[in-house]
Amino acid sequence: MNNYAALRTDAHLHPRTQALLDIQYLPELGVGINFQKSLSSLLAKGSSLIDFVEFNPTDLCTWQERHDCWRLEPSDPMVEQFFRSTAGLPKVVHGETLSLGSVSGWNKAYLRAMDSVADREEIAWHSEHLGFLNVTTTDGEHYHAGSILPLPFCEESLNLLVPRIKALINRYQRPFLLENTAFYLPGIDGFGMDEVDFFNALAERVGEGFGILLDLYNFHCNAVNFNTNPWEKLAKLDKSRVVEVHLAGGCNLQGMEINNRSNHTPEPVWELLEALLPDAMNLKALVFECPEVALGQFSETDVLRNLERANSHWRHRVTRTQREVV
Repeated sequence: MNNYAALRTDAHLHPRTQALLDIQYLPELGVGINFQKSLSSLLAKGSSLIDFVEFNPTDLCTWQERHDCWRLEPSDPMVEQFFRSTAGLPKVVHGETLSLGSVSGWNKAYLRAMDSVADREEIAWHSEHLGFLNVTTTDGEHYHAGSILPLPFCEESLNLLVPRIKALINRYQRPFLLENTAFYLPGIDGFGMDEVDFFNALAERVGEGFGILLDLYNFHCNAVNFNTNPWEKLAKLDKSRVVEVHLAGGCNLQGMEINNRSNHTPEPVWELLEALLPDAMNLKALVFECPEVALGQFSETDVLRNLERANSHWRHRVTRTQREVV
């Protein structure tokens, strides 16, 4: 039995829970940043440019030995320190190690980490990447890819993901968002669907509680690397499911756009954001991503520049929405 079957899958949810799962009623969080210890000083200053923080629960874990086996377990001191340093700021969860698409089963350590924070403070939603990290062979050998690998956009992948996503939504009683990833292998969309078709199909089949975390730099990377038209793809996306947008930058390596989140958000990504905003009626948040490893190249001023521009887009979007309502 796949380990997701052990998750709580209540058929009848409390009315309050049903309301929490309706993405249109989620709070508008504004502009946020992914939590890094190196940015603690920026958060401590209470920057008016940061409305909330996004964090990975496994960043609050350490490796511990249990019964002659090393396991990733939540660290109480790290959890306490995180919640102290982000006190007063709304929070959302964004994971990287659930390995949602692993045929052999997803990462239980991630679920333990998620459990450790789910009841600590109200979290509006949680999210993960489309893809997988872990593989278990028929001989019981375990392998870790080291980087998130893509799933093919096909019916078999949809059949694998839909029940897992529903189980996550029911367990944590919060909407679950799935992020599009940058992929570098050809043939992923050779099954009659591209990434947008795939996400639209997921939204339709999962139903209530499912949202899209649209990483616009990943979207841009795939368009550049596989010579597709990002505007045509964006036009057919079910934008009513877009709850959150990630902004980031990377590098060009031998003609390929690589998302290592090591640079400022490039102009084509800002242009895609501008095109998205009018139709993303359930958009609740923009996040500028800057990983710990890139902070040596990024100064606090660099981070603030990206946050300032994101805030400008967000304010313009809110003002335009208010005008349309009136």
